[in-house]
Amino acid sequence: MLEPLAIVRAVHFAACLAALGTPAFMLLAGSLDTLERPLRRFTAAALAVAVVSGAVWFTLVAARILAVPVREALGDGGLITVATDTRFGRMAVLRLVFAVLGFGAVLTPRWRWPAAAAAAMLTGAIAWTGHAGAGTGPVGSLHLASDVLHLISAGLWLGALPAFALMLLWSRGDPARAKLAAGVTRRFSLLAVGCVLALLISGVVNSAVLVGWPTGLLASSYGRALALKVALFAMMLVLAAFNRYRLTPCLPARDALGALAATTFAETALGLGILLLVGLLGTLAPASHLHKPTAAINPDAAFVHIHTEVVMADLTIAPGTPGTSAAIMRLWHEDYTPFIAERVKLALDPTFSGAAAIQHEAVQSADGSWVIERMRIQSPGVWTARVIIDHDGTSTALDAPLVITQCSNDCR
Repeated sequence: MLEPLAIVRAVHFAACLAALGTPAFMLLAGSLDTLERPLRRFTAAALAVAVVSGAVWFTLVAARILAVPVREALGDGGLITVATDTRFGRMAVLRLVFAVLGFGAVLTPRWRWPAAAAAAMLTGAIAWTGHAGAGTGPVGSLHLASDVLHLISAGLWLGALPAFALMLLWSRGDPARAKLAAGVTRRFSLLAVGCVLALLISGVVNSAVLVGWPTGLLASSYGRALALKVALFAMMLVLAAFNRYRLTPCLPARDALGALAATTFAETALGLGILLLVGLLGTLAPASHLHKPTAAINPDAAFVHIHTEVVMADLTIAPGTPGTSAAIMRLWHEDYTPFIAERVKLALDPTFSGAAAIQHEAVQSADGSWVIERMRIQSPGVWTARVIIDHDGTSTALDAPLVITQCSNDCR
């Protein structure tokens, strides 16, 4: 059964794609007479759903980041902390601005271009909230650009399908409208071909980065969900090819218009299935992000795995609450052989006001880990952890956000 976060993400993706695809389709179609008002309203509704679902998505993720129930996150100001101190929160605020701009554009007379531009930014910026936004180096930049292309292409094709189907139904029974619909269909078909090519290329890049394509495809829950997504996408391609090569040449015949509308609704249904999987994929760890357990982790500890092309680090701070804690750092190569370091330091920088930066030098223990036995952490919140490693005459710094949770009533 899908968890609430996966469902909310799927709804948000669907709303964003529809908010982009509808005005883009209107730009491609030109004048559609009586369809102008309902499609404008549909775009406004999609943006409204995007705002509401985005707010719910942000709240659920914020509760996870703060490690508190949703009700507590809503009540103690934690949402503001996440909104200002994390990349996910800042991007959520920026995307809200794009949605508001898009909604304002829909209210203007010449709404299509500005609404499409705002929705494109709203949709493309999703890439910074997911796995692609966490990448580093050239591979991370490639993955991010590929994910933006994937999202925009999906919006221009999948997001435009409801408007396209409505146009086909609107044109039946009227020769002038049927002729207009035939021309729009041919133009939309060309756009769809370009979008499909972009989706295929960007999909291969994303899969190679996230699952080690193709060998890791079925090695994890993420890979299996991705394989099902690929299968649904292949079914969409079959329907799209049938539409383009069998039905489109028969336009503007009434029967062809009806059949094309039916297959378009079927494409849309498959697309919704894909979006449910996209919602699920965002809650799963990709194969490339799965790491062997290096030690038992205390459930009260703060833990983060930091992965770079040079060295990987497992950082555990126990307990992960304000007060006196111990820090343990384990260093690894990509193949999980121990990484030899000459010196290791840990720095914790607060992303909020009212707390001072912390820095300690670690001591290597007999098992090879680097330990700081007593470290005083003043406040809960999101900190930036930096593991600074001296090795082979050089220094490498690894950084990642780390959440120190509020001390519970029974902690000392």
